[in-house]
Amino acid sequence: NHALLDGSWAFVCNGPGMSLGFILADAGYDVWFGNNRGNVYSTNHTTLSVDSAEFWNFSFDEMALVDLPTHIEYVLGATGAKSLSYIGHSQGTIQAFAGFSRNQTLAAKVDLFIAMAPVAFVHHQESPILKLMFSLGADMVFQLLGVRQFLTTKTGITKLGSWICGRTPGICDDVLELIVGPGHHLNKTRIDVFVSETPAGTSVKNMVHWGQGMRSEVFQMYDYGPTGNMAQYNQTEPPQYHLGDLQVPIALLTGGLDYLADPQDVSALIAALPPKVLRKHMNLPDYAHLDFTWAQDAHVFLYPEILQLLAATHQTVDIFV
Repeated sequence: NHALLDGSWAFVCNGPGMSLGFILADAGYDVWFGNNRGNVYSTNHTTLSVDSAEFWNFSFDEMALVDLPTHIEYVLGATGAKSLSYIGHSQGTIQAFAGFSRNQTLAAKVDLFIAMAPVAFVHHQESPILKLMFSLGADMVFQLLGVRQFLTTKTGITKLGSWICGRTPGICDDVLELIVGPGHHLNKTRIDVFVSETPAGTSVKNMVHWGQGMRSEVFQMYDYGPTGNMAQYNQTEPPQYHLGDLQVPIALLTGGLDYLADPQDVSALIAALPPKVLRKHMNLPDYAHLDFTWAQDAHVFLYPEILQLLAATHQTVDIFV
């Protein structure tokens, strides 16, 4: 599953032979893409209006505890397989760390979890833009003002971003670096293509949840405040996600220049995992956050490792990305 403010398009963005989705399919795997609620491909509901407060009342808690099991059960039901492998990038990893740690029945149906730019703890993230945004409490201001959607396609930001980046790719590259880290592996002539699909949108509540993680050093559910927590959880503090409960075999693929999956936070993640579940940790010293899906050389340096991991541990042909 994809990153924050991203969509499944990221796994095919560089086309056949270069993007992970195509490479997995060419290797004979049955590839299923997920799109988290609120992004451009997932703004529909059978009963709720997309403009309602109820539709946008979610964070990565709901992605982990409701959507992730729904996605996986759907794939297994459609294919008849008993298990599958899961590949996540950034937010796609945080919802898996949360979901698999809380739902052991679900976790038993996953034979391998490949985490690219893995995120659980985010307190040490190094993005200057996000540090400024969350230190000023901009996320909470949006919420107090009743703003529910964050950088969705309704804002027109992807059209504007693509237009600007098509004319001044250097400026766009500098902005991206301030958010996710220096991208030495991007084809900078395609930045306008990338930003035509990203940001793909999420809820303000989800951004607030990410901000709570950046302000603290714990991996926990959404914090409604003492009164709200009592109503929601029957305790004054939000429940924590216990990474020590994970039973799924995990491979971590990290980048040394990743501002959002910072090496300090990755170290905290590894320390919290049961040693028996960590099957591999591969670090690419000069990869930044977006390189895992956007890099023009990921098919050379990264995806062959993923194919090897799948070949060594896979028991079925279903992959949920």
